[in-house]
Amino acid sequence: MLLSMLIRWALLTLAVVLAAWTVPGVDLRGGPLTALWVALLIGVVNVLTQLLLRAVPKPGGLLLLAVLTLGVNGLAVWIVSAFTSGLHIERFLDAVSFALMVTVFSVAFGHLGERTWGRDPV
Repeated sequence: MLLSMLIRWALLTLAVVLAAWTVPGVDLRGGPLTALWVALLIGVVNVLTQLLLRAVPKPGGLLLLAVLTLGVNGLAVWIVSAFTSGLHIERFLDAVSFALMVTVFSVAFGHLGERTWGRDPV
C-alpha cells in the first residue's frame, strides 16, 4: 500500500515535470523537492475535488462531462499554483493545458507500469 502510493507520487511528479516542460505559460521553479511538493498538492486537490464532484449531478453528454472535468482540473491546478511559489501559471487556459498534459503523462506512465510489472502499480 505504501509502496504503491510512493510509486504513484513519483509518477505524478514525473508527469508534472514533463507537463511543465511542454506547456508554454507554465513555469516549475526549483528542483526535485519543488516538483514533489507540487505533485503532492495536485494529488491532494484532485482527491478533494473528486469527493466534492460526487455530490454534484453529472451532465448528460459525454462531451459536456469531459469539458467540465477538464475545467475543474484546470481550476485545481490554478489553485495549487496560488499556494506554492514553485509553480507559476500565467493564464487559466495554461492551467487547463497543464492539467490535460499531466493527465496524459500519468495515464501513459500507468500503462507503461502495467506492461512492465504485469499489473497496475498505480
